[in-house]
Amino acid sequence: MSHHSQIEEHEFTFTGDFHYPLKDKANLCNTTFYMHSIYEHVFNGNVGAPVHEKLQNGGQILVIGVESGIWVTEVASEYPDTQIYAIDASVPSSDSCENVTFIEWSVFKKLPFPDSEFDYVFSRDKYSIFAKNDFQENLSEIFRVLKPGGYSWLMNHNIDHNLMVTFENVLQESGKAESISRNIVNIPIRSDNSFGEFSLDVYLFYFRSAKDYMAPFMDISFEEFDTLMNNVESELNAKNSSVVLRHKQVFARKKNTHSKETEIKSIVSSDK
Repeated sequence: MSHHSQIEEHEFTFTGDFHYPLKDKANLCNTTFYMHSIYEHVFNGNVGAPVHEKLQNGGQILVIGVESGIWVTEVASEYPDTQIYAIDASVPSSDSCENVTFIEWSVFKKLPFPDSEFDYVFSRDKYSIFAKNDFQENLSEIFRVLKPGGYSWLMNHNIDHNLMVTFENVLQESGKAESISRNIVNIPIRSDNSFGEFSLDVYLFYFRSAKDYMAPFMDISFEEFDTLMNNVESELNAKNSSVVLRHKQVFARKKNTHSKETEIKSIVSSDK
C-alpha cells in the first residue's frame, strides 16, 4: 500500500478573471447549484474532512470560489459559531448569514489573509480552471493561510489530467501536507434510475450552456455542435448506457512543523 490512505471507490446507482466556459451568469449559477446537489449526495455531505467538532465549537473557514453560494449558505447554517470568509471575482452584494463575509478577490492573486488563519479551506471546484503553474502557486497560498493541523478539500477535477491523476504525489512532494486522503466516486450518467437521470440532465445542461465556448474550441459550427449534443443525449438515454463520470475528492492536513521543532528541542535539552 502507498503512503496515501486506501482509495474508497463507490458507484452510486440510486432510484471575471478567467475564461470560464459558461458566459451566462444565470446558467452558471444553475449549473453550480445542481452540481452541488450531486456532490453533496455522492460525497455524503458538505465538509468531509474531520473538522466537525472544531467547526461546531467555533472555527474559521476560507472558501475559494463562491459560485452559486449554496455551499457557503448550508455550512454557515450548520456551523453558526464558525466564521466563513468566501472570496471570488464576483460575490453577492450582501451577506445572507451573519457568520459569512464575502470578499471580491481574484483567485489568482495572493490571498488577502495572514499566515495560519483558517481551520479549513474549501476549494472544491476552482481547481478546474487552474493550469499547472498557477495551481502550484495557489496551493502554496492555501497551506500558508491554513493553521497547522488544519484541513483543506482541494480537488474534484482539473483541466490538467496528469495533475489530477498524480495530485496526491504533488501534495506529498510539497512537504507541507500530511494525512492525505482521497475518495473516488463514479457518478452515473444514464436514464435508468432517478439519480442517473438527474446527473444526465445537469451535464447536458452544462455543455449546451457552454456552446459559445465549446464550438469554437472544437472548431465546429454551432449547428454541428447542436447536432452532436443531440446525438450524445440519444446515446446516453439508451437503456444499455453505462457511462460514468469519475470525480476524486482529496483532503490534506497542514503539517504541524512547530510541534515537531518543539519536540526536537525538548529531546536535545534533555540530553544535555
